[in-house]
Amino acid sequence: MIKLIASDLDGTLLQGSAQRPSPEAMELIRALQQKGVLFAAASGRQCPNLHRIFWPLSQEMVLLGENGCLVTYKGRTLFQKELEREAALELIREILAMGEDCEVLVSAPQTYWLLPKTLRYLDMALNRWDMTLCTTRDPEDICDPILKISLCMADGLNPQVVEDLCQRWQGRFKTAVSGREWLDFTTGHKGLGIQAVREAFGFSKEEIVVFGDNYNDVEMLEEAGLAFVMDTAPDPVKARGNRICHRVEDSLGEILREMT
Repeated sequence: MIKLIASDLDGTLLQGSAQRPSPEAMELIRALQQKGVLFAAASGRQCPNLHRIFWPLSQEMVLLGENGCLVTYKGRTLFQKELEREAALELIREILAMGEDCEVLVSAPQTYWLLPKTLRYLDMALNRWDMTLCTTRDPEDICDPILKISLCMADGLNPQVVEDLCQRWQGRFKTAVSGREWLDFTTGHKGLGIQAVREAFGFSKEEIVVFGDNYNDVEMLEEAGLAFVMDTAPDPVKARGNRICHRVEDSLGEILREMT
Protein backbone atom coordinates (compact mmCIF):
# COMPACT_ATOMS: atom_id res chain seq x y z
CA MET A 1 0.00 0.00 0.00
CA ILE A 2 1.28 3.45 -0.91
CA LYS A 3 1.98 5.63 2.13
CA LEU A 4 4.11 8.45 0.64
CA ILE A 5 4.21 10.19 -2.75
CA ALA A 6 7.03 12.68 -3.33
CA SER A 7 7.35 14.84 -6.41
CA ASP A 8 9.97 17.19 -7.75
CA LEU A 9 8.52 20.49 -8.95
CA ASP A 10 10.25 22.29 -11.84
CA GLY A 11 10.15 20.14 -14.94
CA THR A 12 8.05 17.52 -13.17
CA LEU A 13 4.87 18.64 -11.38
CA LEU A 14 5.38 22.18 -12.74
CA GLN A 15 5.69 22.22 -16.50
CA GLY A 16 6.91 25.07 -18.69
CA SER A 17 6.90 28.38 -16.84
CA ALA A 18 4.27 27.31 -14.28
CA GLN A 19 4.99 28.54 -10.75
CA ARG A 20 2.10 26.77 -9.04
CA PRO A 21 0.53 23.32 -9.35
CA SER A 22 -2.46 23.06 -11.63
CA PRO A 23 -5.96 22.96 -10.08
CA GLU A 24 -6.13 19.34 -11.28
CA ALA A 25 -2.92 18.47 -9.41
CA MET A 26 -4.16 20.17 -6.23
CA GLU A 27 -7.43 18.25 -6.33
CA LEU A 28 -5.60 14.95 -6.85
CA ILE A 29 -3.24 15.69 -3.94
CA ARG A 30 -6.24 16.55 -1.75
CA ALA A 31 -7.96 13.28 -2.72
CA LEU A 32 -4.81 11.29 -1.96
CA GLN A 33 -4.46 12.98 1.42
CA GLN A 34 -8.05 12.02 2.19
CA LYS A 35 -7.05 8.41 1.42
CA GLY A 36 -4.30 8.65 4.03
CA VAL A 37 -1.41 9.17 1.60
CA LEU A 38 1.27 11.62 2.71
CA PHE A 39 2.33 13.94 -0.13
CA ALA A 40 5.77 15.55 -0.23
CA ALA A 41 7.03 18.40 -2.39
CA ALA A 42 10.73 17.77 -3.12
CA SER A 43 12.50 20.75 -4.59
CA GLY A 44 15.52 23.00 -4.60
CA ARG A 45 13.19 25.76 -3.40
CA GLN A 46 12.79 27.03 0.15
CA CYS A 47 10.40 25.27 2.50
CA PRO A 48 8.52 28.57 3.10
CA ASN A 49 8.12 28.90 -0.67
CA LEU A 50 6.77 25.35 -0.93
CA HIS A 51 4.38 26.08 1.92
CA ARG A 52 2.99 29.10 0.06
CA ILE A 53 2.55 27.53 -3.35
CA PHE A 54 0.76 24.43 -2.03
CA TRP A 55 -1.40 26.29 0.52
CA PRO A 56 -3.71 25.11 2.07
CA LEU A 57 -2.74 21.49 1.31
CA SER A 58 0.78 22.18 2.58
CA GLN A 59 -0.55 22.13 6.14
CA GLU A 60 -0.63 18.31 5.84
CA MET A 61 2.36 17.89 3.50
CA VAL A 62 6.00 17.04 4.01
CA LEU A 63 8.24 19.75 2.53
CA LEU A 64 11.65 18.65 1.22
CA GLY A 65 13.32 21.95 0.48
CA GLU A 66 16.84 22.82 -0.67
CA ASN A 67 17.17 19.52 -2.56
CA GLY A 68 16.38 17.57 0.59
CA CYS A 69 18.75 19.44 2.90
CA LEU A 70 15.79 20.74 4.93
CA VAL A 71 12.74 18.58 5.61
CA THR A 72 9.78 19.90 7.57
CA TYR A 73 6.35 18.61 8.54
CA LYS A 74 3.68 20.78 10.18
CA GLY A 75 6.33 23.34 11.11
CA ARG A 76 8.63 20.74 12.69
CA THR A 77 12.11 20.13 11.28
CA LEU A 78 12.65 16.44 10.51
CA PHE A 79 16.08 16.85 8.92
CA GLN A 80 18.62 19.59 8.28
CA LYS A 81 21.99 19.20 6.53
CA GLU A 82 24.29 22.23 6.63
CA LEU A 83 27.50 23.10 4.79
CA GLU A 84 30.68 23.69 6.74
CA ARG A 85 30.81 27.47 6.97
CA GLU A 86 34.40 28.25 5.97
CA ALA A 87 34.27 25.95 2.94
CA ALA A 88 30.92 27.49 1.97
CA LEU A 89 32.31 31.03 2.16
CA GLU A 90 35.30 29.96 0.07
CA LEU A 91 33.01 28.67 -2.68
CA ILE A 92 30.86 31.81 -2.55
CA ARG A 93 33.94 33.99 -2.99
CA GLU A 94 35.11 31.85 -5.91
CA ILE A 95 31.81 32.31 -7.75
CA LEU A 96 31.81 36.03 -6.97
CA ALA A 97 35.25 36.28 -8.57
CA MET A 98 34.01 34.71 -11.80
CA GLY A 99 32.47 36.62 -14.72
CA GLU A 100 29.23 38.60 -14.52
CA ASP A 101 27.35 35.70 -16.12
CA CYS A 102 28.04 33.62 -12.99
CA GLU A 103 25.83 34.64 -10.08
CA VAL A 104 25.48 33.00 -6.66
CA LEU A 105 22.46 32.21 -4.49
CA VAL A 106 22.91 31.06 -0.88
CA SER A 107 20.13 29.07 0.79
CA ALA A 108 19.38 29.31 4.51
CA PRO A 109 16.49 27.66 6.41
CA GLN A 110 14.12 30.65 6.17
CA THR A 111 15.65 32.93 3.54
CA TYR A 112 17.92 33.22 0.51
CA TRP A 113 21.00 35.40 0.56
CA LEU A 114 21.62 37.19 -2.71
CA LEU A 115 24.99 38.71 -3.67
CA PRO A 116 24.08 40.20 -7.06
CA LYS A 117 26.68 41.35 -9.58
CA THR A 118 24.17 42.72 -12.08
CA LEU A 119 20.82 44.50 -12.04
CA ARG A 120 19.51 41.80 -14.37
CA TYR A 121 20.04 39.14 -11.71
CA LEU A 122 18.58 41.30 -8.96
CA ASP A 123 15.50 42.05 -11.09
CA MET A 124 15.08 38.33 -11.84
CA ALA A 125 15.18 37.50 -8.14
CA LEU A 126 12.77 40.24 -7.12
CA ASN A 127 10.26 39.90 -9.94
CA ARG A 128 10.38 36.27 -11.08
CA TRP A 129 11.09 34.23 -7.97
CA ASP A 130 8.68 33.79 -5.09
CA MET A 131 11.25 33.77 -2.31
CA THR A 132 12.29 35.50 0.89
CA LEU A 133 15.49 37.46 0.20
CA CYS A 134 18.33 39.18 1.99
CA THR A 135 20.96 40.99 -0.06
CA THR A 136 24.57 41.79 0.76
CA ARG A 137 27.90 42.45 -0.89
CA ASP A 138 29.97 40.64 1.73
CA PRO A 139 29.66 36.84 2.28
CA GLU A 140 30.68 37.37 5.91
CA ASP A 141 27.31 39.08 6.47
CA ILE A 142 25.54 35.75 6.00
CA CYS A 143 24.56 34.95 9.58
CA ASP A 144 22.34 31.90 8.96
CA PRO A 145 23.24 28.22 8.60
CA ILE A 146 24.10 27.60 4.94
CA LEU A 147 22.20 24.68 3.44
CA LYS A 148 22.98 25.07 -0.26
CA ILE A 149 25.00 27.24 -2.63
CA SER A 150 23.80 27.63 -6.21
CA LEU A 151 25.60 28.91 -9.27
CA CYS A 152 23.14 30.69 -11.56
CA MET A 153 23.83 31.32 -15.25
CA ALA A 154 20.67 32.98 -16.53
CA ASP A 155 21.41 32.22 -20.19
CA GLY A 156 22.08 28.55 -19.46
CA LEU A 157 24.90 26.69 -17.75
CA ASN A 158 28.26 26.73 -19.51
CA PRO A 159 29.44 23.07 -19.62
CA GLN A 160 33.08 24.06 -19.15
CA VAL A 161 32.29 26.18 -16.09
CA VAL A 162 30.28 23.30 -14.64
CA GLU A 163 33.05 20.79 -15.29
CA ASP A 164 35.74 23.01 -13.77
CA LEU A 165 33.75 23.76 -10.63
CA CYS A 166 32.71 20.16 -10.12
CA GLN A 167 36.30 18.98 -10.41
CA ARG A 168 37.63 21.61 -8.00
CA TRP A 169 35.00 20.88 -5.35
CA GLN A 170 34.79 17.11 -5.77
CA GLY A 171 34.98 15.40 -2.41
CA ARG A 172 34.02 18.54 -0.49
CA PHE A 173 30.50 19.20 -1.76
CA LYS A 174 27.98 17.20 -3.74
CA THR A 175 27.19 18.91 -7.05
CA ALA A 176 24.05 18.50 -9.13
CA VAL A 177 22.61 20.23 -12.18
CA SER A 178 19.15 21.49 -11.23
CA GLY A 179 17.64 22.83 -14.44
CA ARG A 180 19.23 24.70 -17.34
CA GLU A 181 20.33 27.67 -15.21
CA TRP A 182 21.44 26.10 -11.93
CA LEU A 183 24.34 24.12 -10.46
CA ASP A 184 23.80 23.25 -6.79
CA PHE A 185 26.41 22.54 -4.09
CA THR A 186 25.25 20.69 -0.96
CA THR A 187 26.32 18.03 1.48
CA GLY A 188 22.89 16.39 1.24
CA HIS A 189 20.41 15.33 -1.41
CA LYS A 190 16.75 14.46 -1.86
CA GLY A 191 17.46 10.81 -1.14
CA LEU A 192 18.57 11.71 2.39
CA GLY A 193 15.40 13.72 2.78
CA ILE A 194 13.27 10.72 1.79
CA GLN A 195 15.23 8.54 4.21
CA ALA A 196 14.48 11.01 7.01
CA VAL A 197 10.76 10.86 6.18
CA ARG A 198 10.85 7.05 6.12
CA GLU A 199 12.47 6.98 9.55
CA ALA A 200 10.09 9.56 11.00
CA PHE A 201 6.95 7.76 9.83
CA GLY A 202 8.13 4.14 9.71
CA PHE A 203 7.51 3.71 5.96
CA SER A 204 9.16 0.99 3.92
CA LYS A 205 10.74 1.66 0.53
CA GLU A 206 7.98 -0.34 -1.15
CA GLU A 207 5.37 2.08 0.24
CA ILE A 208 6.95 5.10 -1.49
CA VAL A 209 6.32 6.60 -4.95
CA VAL A 210 8.45 9.42 -6.35
CA PHE A 211 8.46 11.62 -9.47
CA GLY A 212 11.57 13.34 -10.87
CA ASP A 213 13.20 14.64 -14.00
CA ASN A 214 16.79 15.75 -13.36
CA TYR A 215 20.13 14.76 -11.88
CA ASN A 216 19.27 16.20 -8.47
CA ASP A 217 16.40 13.67 -8.29
CA VAL A 218 18.52 10.54 -8.81
CA GLU A 219 19.05 9.63 -5.14
CA MET A 220 15.35 10.20 -4.45
CA LEU A 221 14.38 7.88 -7.31
CA GLU A 222 16.52 5.17 -5.74
CA GLU A 223 14.67 5.47 -2.41
CA ALA A 224 11.27 4.51 -3.84
CA GLY A 225 9.58 1.25 -4.67
CA LEU A 226 7.97 2.99 -7.65
CA ALA A 227 10.00 5.71 -9.36
CA PHE A 228 8.44 7.75 -12.19
CA VAL A 229 10.81 9.69 -14.46
CA MET A 230 9.52 12.34 -16.83
CA ASP A 231 9.78 11.57 -20.53
CA THR A 232 11.75 14.83 -20.96
CA ALA A 233 14.49 13.69 -18.56
CA PRO A 234 18.08 12.96 -19.68
CA ASP A 235 18.61 9.30 -20.52
CA PRO A 236 20.93 8.65 -17.52
CA VAL A 237 18.15 9.87 -15.21
CA LYS A 238 15.52 7.78 -16.99
CA ALA A 239 17.70 4.73 -16.35
CA ARG A 240 17.33 5.25 -12.58
CA GLY A 241 13.54 4.93 -12.59
CA ASN A 242 11.13 2.11 -13.35
CA ARG A 243 8.29 4.06 -15.02
CA ILE A 244 8.20 6.85 -17.60
CA CYS A 245 5.72 9.67 -17.02
CA HIS A 246 4.38 12.35 -19.36
CA ARG A 247 2.13 14.22 -16.88
CA VAL A 248 2.29 13.79 -13.13
CA GLU A 249 -1.46 14.42 -12.92
CA ASP A 250 -2.15 11.41 -15.16
CA SER A 251 -0.05 9.11 -12.97
CA LEU A 252 -1.55 10.47 -9.74
CA GLY A 253 -5.00 9.83 -11.19
CA GLU A 254 -4.06 6.22 -11.98
CA ILE A 255 -2.71 5.71 -8.46
CA LEU A 256 -5.90 7.16 -6.97
CA ARG A 257 -8.12 4.93 -9.11
CA GLU A 258 -6.15 1.85 -8.05
CA MET A 259 -6.79 2.77 -4.41
CA THR A 260 -10.58 2.91 -4.80
